[in-house]
Amino acid sequence: MKRVLFLLLFITPILSYSQNEAAIWYFGQNAGLDFNSGTPVVLTDGQINTYEGCATISDSLGNLLFYTDGVTVYDRTHNIMQNGNGLSGNSSSTQSAIIVQKPNNLNQYYIFTVDENAGASPNQGGIDYSIVDLTLNGTLGAITTKNSLLLDNSYEKITAIKNANNNDYWIITFFIDRYYAWELNATGLNTTPIISTAGISSINDTSRGYLKISTDGSKIANANFGNTPRLFLYDFNNSTGVVSNEVQLLFEDNKDNPYGVEFSPLTQKLYVTTCQIDASGISLSPPGKLYQFDLLNSNLRTKIDESNVYTRNALQLAIDGKIYRALSKVTTGQNLASGSNYLGVINNPELDGLASIYVEDFIDITIGGTFPTHRVFEGLPPFMSSIFLEPTITANEVCFGIPTQFTVNSSSPIASITWDFGDPVTGIDNTSTLENPTHLFSSSGIFSITATVTVGTITTILTMDVTIYPIPIITTPVTLIQCDDDLDGFVDFNLEEANTIITIESPAPIITYFLTETDALSNIDPITTPTTFSNSVSNIVWARVENTTNCIATAQVNLLIETTNIPSDLMISFNSCDDDIDGDNTNGIALFDFSSATNQILDALLPQTNLEVSYYENMTDALAEQNNIDPTNYRNTNSPTSQQIVVRVDNLANECFGLGYHITLNVTPIPIFDLASTFCIIASSNSISVENPSETYDYIWIDELNNIVGNTDTITVTTEGIYTVTANNQNVTNCETTKSIQVSSIQITTPVTLIQCDDDLDGFVDFNLEEANTIITIESPAPIITYFLTETDALSNIDPITTPTTFSNSVSNIVWARVENTTNCIATAQVNLLIETTNIPSDLMISFNSCDDDIDGDNTNGIALFDFSSATNQILDALLPQTNLEVSYYENMTDALAEQNNIDPTNYRNTNSPTSQQIVVRVDNLANECFGLGYHVTLNVTTAPIFDLANAVSLCLSSSNSKISIENPFETYNYIWTDDFNNILGNSPEISISTEGIYFVTAINPNEVTCETTKSIQVSAISPTELLNFNSDNLQKTDNSSNNTITVLTNNLPNSNYQFALDSDEFQTNNIFENVSSGIHTVKIIDKENCLEASAKVSLIGIPNFFTPNNDGFNDTWQVTGVSFQPNSNIYIHDRFGKMIAILDPLGPGWDGLYKGNPLPSTDYWYRVELEDGRILRGHFSLIRK
Repeated sequence: MKRVLFLLLFITPILSYSQNEAAIWYFGQNAGLDFNSGTPVVLTDGQINTYEGCATISDSLGNLLFYTDGVTVYDRTHNIMQNGNGLSGNSSSTQSAIIVQKPNNLNQYYIFTVDENAGASPNQGGIDYSIVDLTLNGTLGAITTKNSLLLDNSYEKITAIKNANNNDYWIITFFIDRYYAWELNATGLNTTPIISTAGISSINDTSRGYLKISTDGSKIANANFGNTPRLFLYDFNNSTGVVSNEVQLLFEDNKDNPYGVEFSPLTQKLYVTTCQIDASGISLSPPGKLYQFDLLNSNLRTKIDESNVYTRNALQLAIDGKIYRALSKVTTGQNLASGSNYLGVINNPELDGLASIYVEDFIDITIGGTFPTHRVFEGLPPFMSSIFLEPTITANEVCFGIPTQFTVNSSSPIASITWDFGDPVTGIDNTSTLENPTHLFSSSGIFSITATVTVGTITTILTMDVTIYPIPIITTPVTLIQCDDDLDGFVDFNLEEANTIITIESPAPIITYFLTETDALSNIDPITTPTTFSNSVSNIVWARVENTTNCIATAQVNLLIETTNIPSDLMISFNSCDDDIDGDNTNGIALFDFSSATNQILDALLPQTNLEVSYYENMTDALAEQNNIDPTNYRNTNSPTSQQIVVRVDNLANECFGLGYHITLNVTPIPIFDLASTFCIIASSNSISVENPSETYDYIWIDELNNIVGNTDTITVTTEGIYTVTANNQNVTNCETTKSIQVSSIQITTPVTLIQCDDDLDGFVDFNLEEANTIITIESPAPIITYFLTETDALSNIDPITTPTTFSNSVSNIVWARVENTTNCIATAQVNLLIETTNIPSDLMISFNSCDDDIDGDNTNGIALFDFSSATNQILDALLPQTNLEVSYYENMTDALAEQNNIDPTNYRNTNSPTSQQIVVRVDNLANECFGLGYHVTLNVTTAPIFDLANAVSLCLSSSNSKISIENPFETYNYIWTDDFNNILGNSPEISISTEGIYFVTAINPNEVTCETTKSIQVSAISPTELLNFNSDNLQKTDNSSNNTITVLTNNLPNSNYQFALDSDEFQTNNIFENVSSGIHTVKIIDKENCLEASAKVSLIGIPNFFTPNNDGFNDTWQVTGVSFQPNSNIYIHDRFGKMIAILDPLGPGWDGLYKGNPLPSTDYWYRVELEDGRILRGHFSLIRK
């Protein structure tokens, strides 16, 4: 922060419109303003179309540099800047972008972009930064760094201010419950933020709205627009970047939702705009309000304006010292109708309340409708707030050895200025009285600059810290030596080889090359092909060396040519066989190891030593010393069959010693021939041979045991296995090709016979031909077997039988099987089809009965579980003396004939035939030949008892009518009721119960097939409720007698079965309690039939006949019992002469036998008790002392 010393009178610093970096605004739909003249002039050439976010920047003279909506950047000619598309802001983000100049650099700017609040979607971009370099593209600028992430999943808010050192900047944002502040200095952006969380409120859903910082950097205002609207004010420390001291500012209506905020130029006032939203948080509505908060007067709030037309809108301070307001009509959607033609203005932002003079519809950006599509929406361009504070000082050119330019900025004439550059070593040059001086610093480092500025009668002392950065340390001149590849005196140089000769600084500086030193210093017309630069253009070039602080130095690079020292007749050849590493062994490409050439080359150059050899595919790479190849593992991919390799030899200073094509790589074709992958041994042929050889080769055949079995192109085989042949091309390279063949055979039985039972004695039946598979062959893995009508079709594999599991012998009594194993060996087998009549007696019928069940959730659908496995023995017994038979069961004849989908007789449900089902029995001999077939098993389902029973019921269990019963029985059944202890409780449809629990009832039908159904019911007791109209009036008592009684009267209660209890005693049916002790008692009553209960208290008066006040804990005091129930009673004690001894409190402990602290003697004493109920009791008692 600047330090200000006030001389003469206490007068605030002058703020006006000298800071022309904010002179041009572009916003809304093609809207713009120019403040350079002191009065805003409407611009009509803007290209952006944005509802909210935008940013603009000009130079110090007010000339437009560029502007953006956070997504697209437009240069000063209103064309899209080079690489200016696709920034990660959003035109619907409140503050989609802010532009900040890089300190001490007039040509580089940072654009900080901010995404919208899209509900924390995964595609939300957060805060990124991009860098603009205005030296590029003819000074129109270009984006050099784009969308570098600073903070993920943050949105809507960003602001910026100068650091207290008056040179660097703070970039600030807020997200949920913390503030982030990043420092931008001359070396670049520090991406590690200062994070402030102490005392910061959490704001999860309302991070929309503007974030602004005051011009002096002391205050931050945060408008949070959303479902929980809030406005906060903070302190900011622009030395440390810390945010603190949160204060919430309130509005006149808690529905007011803050959006736009702006500080007055001197930070005395804060202005805020609000509108309202509906419960959905989507629809905006008037009234739109403008508030002023007086920061010097306890944040006193004043409503400046209220509009029923305008809704949410931004506020922005301009260089004319006024604050402008975007007048938007946005409601539920952003469209042309939601904008307006106007901006409002606060003319005197420092004045209190309405004296600030707010004017609505002040500027018409359509110029009276001339540009009807130009619109004002919600947003205005934010600026780095320090722009609006003056006077200020800046410094540019901060590299050692280059004069640093200092500038003072003020809108009013400067009467005098004295600079102190904090560099006393420079003597008289350490100070200056020029307004905009230069100073050549004596060294690199940090210098504290002071400028004492007088404007009118006001003197201000401004300070700033300037870092002078060292220039790169270089070697100059340097020399590159290159070999002449064709002796014409010209050759390409890789200028970048000079980089490490010029400098070894770390981090490595950026080095570019130019034809002249002037171009290098001006950074214009760089050499575009530095790796292939020909000395025919020039023998001298200049390197521009720029370090990370943008300081530069230049170095001269001399280009010299040497002739090659490698003997021209040195040629080394290498041969290799074509291979199939790349999947093709005929393309002339192979693997080479020609590393042995290195020693041969170095030997040829002796006695010269200390040389290094490298290899390249072409001369261009060799000259540039790029893309060198590995001689131990090289494939001639780019030059099939034959390739020449460039050899380059350098001395240890990397100066070219020799260059040329001195290695030849030759690829020899390998033997080419065909060999089948498999071969099947059959009687007619057992010879295998190579096919289609390209040339004449030598052959060697071996078997799996590595035995040589032949050396010609053909061999005869008699056993299965893998046979391998290797062909050699008989050339000097001795290239070979090896291939293998799998020799197999197949074993089958033919002919085979299938026997099937005739199901209807017509002589025709369906056969499952696949039953012959395991008869024909037992090979493993099982071969593929298909069936045909003729052997010819089977061999040709045409017209297979499409339904082999249901093939009828009416078509043919003979079929042919084609058997093909995994090695593609094929054989055929004849299958004969024979028919037998069934041998099962036709009158054999076995019936099984089962009860319908609810396994499937329905006990009425005629489906049940059967175990009819006992039928097997009955069937086999009926077929004696025939033995060695197997019985199987099927749902239908088709499955039985095909022997598929057989069913399990031990666990079968008649799902497909409710109520009754006939089962097909099939009997086969051990050869799987059909012996008998027919419907011989019947399954019958008996309906289970059907009735209803509630799942649960609540009963008054004391009632004589506490019963549970079944409902809606389908027929007449027998019943058995049990409890959860399996005790039998009854055998009728209904039973009486008296306890809670689970009760079970089993219904049994009285039919021949006994079926039963069991259900359960949960019985709960009804909790007693209050018996109405029962109170102490129902109690009739007799007390202070030898037989105290209480009688319970029920004549006002409903007729029912009542029981009564006294205190904690058992309930009784008698309504009279006798011999009741005196005192307070509770009488309870229950209505057993209706589960009702009530109670009432009653007091029985009792007067003791004696007491013994000896402190033994028994009868130590005398008191009327039961009298506490009548607390307004009076109790008097007299001696026998009528003298008043004591008056007792009915609620007290009683009389202790003392009178005025002295014990009275043992004798009789008299009492008088005046009860609250009107009775008066008299008598006497004895005081007994032991």
